[in-house]
Amino acid sequence: MKKILTPLAIVISLALSSNVIAEDFIPKADSSALEAVSAMVEEPFVQAEINEETYVSAEQQILDELNKKGWSQGWDANKKRLFVVNTEMFDSEDPTYDDSFITKRSQYAMMATMGAKAKMVEFMRTQMSAVDQLTAPGTDVHAELNAQYVKLNKKVEAQQRTLEKLLAEVNATEAEKLKGVTWQDRRDAYMDALIKKIDESYSAGKIEEKKVKKYQKAKQRYVEAQTEMSEIMKQASAIKGKTKLESSSRVETLAKAPIMGASVLLQAESWDSEEEKYEVSTLMVWSPKLEKAAKAIVTGEKATLKPKKALTVQKWLRSQEAATLVGPRQYVDKNGDRWFIGAYSMPVEGSSSLVRKNKGIADLMAKKEAAMALYADVETQKQAEIAMQTRSGDLKGKDHTAIATSFAETTRQSIENRQVNGLSPLFTKTVLHPISQQKIYVVAYGISSSSASEALKMEYSAYQAASSANKSNKVSQAVHKTLETQLETSKTSSVSVNDVEQEIENVSNSTRSSASHSTSSSKVKSNSSSLLNAPTIDEDDF
Repeated sequence: MKKILTPLAIVISLALSSNVIAEDFIPKADSSALEAVSAMVEEPFVQAEINEETYVSAEQQILDELNKKGWSQGWDANKKRLFVVNTEMFDSEDPTYDDSFITKRSQYAMMATMGAKAKMVEFMRTQMSAVDQLTAPGTDVHAELNAQYVKLNKKVEAQQRTLEKLLAEVNATEAEKLKGVTWQDRRDAYMDALIKKIDESYSAGKIEEKKVKKYQKAKQRYVEAQTEMSEIMKQASAIKGKTKLESSSRVETLAKAPIMGASVLLQAESWDSEEEKYEVSTLMVWSPKLEKAAKAIVTGEKATLKPKKALTVQKWLRSQEAATLVGPRQYVDKNGDRWFIGAYSMPVEGSSSLVRKNKGIADLMAKKEAAMALYADVETQKQAEIAMQTRSGDLKGKDHTAIATSFAETTRQSIENRQVNGLSPLFTKTVLHPISQQKIYVVAYGISSSSASEALKMEYSAYQAASSANKSNKVSQAVHKTLETQLETSKTSSVSVNDVEQEIENVSNSTRSSASHSTSSSKVKSNSSSLLNAPTIDEDDF
């Protein structure tokens, strides 16, 4: 049965547009690399129509795109960059009625990118311990018994041939009747019948005296062999199932390192309705140039590239397939600013409180993805073991071999007490996820060296302004205190005749110059509607 997928049941997004890649990870001196970038500009990725006959898994789409671009997984020594593909999957009966599907998908996308970073860290340095071991008993008793069994079996067969020949000589008709009934499971019955026929011929005097001794000898050897075989079978039965051979292979790895600037180039998703599995695959890249750009942001340095024909980061995000926008991205805008972006999505169906909670989660997770695109401490520990055991079976039968496997993994990426400047929301959109048909809220946060630098300036300005305001407030408090002192002093001072006459004159002049003022009001009808606060303001004000 073919894997069946409904139309649009699989989507893939180029995490970076063609404009990004020219300055992202390819050294300027490498003209061949720039030619490859030009090819991306001229021939951007186009998602093929998906139907029942053209299903391709998420990972295979990534690999196909890699081959199409002439890229390869691993370290590119010529262009100084590292490509890593990583895939995660989970069981999903049908995404359209799985309430937690979007959250699962976002988490597995995170696991895919974290796993890719772990592979990058393993590339830097891996501490490994491994052992292969074989254990076998000192003496294979079962094999010895089996050898004795084979020897006795040959002895029985030899006596069988002797008796058959003897019966054929004295009674060819009876010998022909018994011929062909010699298969193993009926051998004992056959031998008994054979002996019985010979005994009848002997009793009737049909066997010559000289052949009687030969018959008696063959019969005695057969009985002895059968007795020994019965004893061996008992011994074999007692040791049946005992271990004859054990082998095991075990490997354990540990890798940990900080990583800066790693970003997603491609991301794909797919759902296989036949296998009921959802797959998320990602292609990540790291290069010295990406690391340098991330370091500039972390250290507060301003590092811009040469302006080029491109979009603003906001317009670029609006041009992306929002439904597959999750995890870290990076983009170089038209001003030459390299943006490290983090995106996340959550479902927004249900009560208003649930929607508010999910939007809050998406916002924080997007911030986390952007921050970890810049810098993350990554640690991964993996352990794999294969054990094999062979046990004895029946005599002349086959051994039984069993296999057991185990895999354990702990992977972690983290940041702690990192000061992040210039991180801001760049994109929000509510869209319909094409596979699950669920409404999702997508948000992207970003940071660049310019935004980080401006954020630091804004922080300095804010603190300086606050310091000036505090100083002014202290002066105002001192002035107020002085005025209060003067006020209290005035309450106890004496008043002269001249002071009274002057006050009367002031009141008289104020009464003559008074004027009337009129006001008017009107009622405004209020309807239940959306409210927009959009004051007219000069853009230069901010």
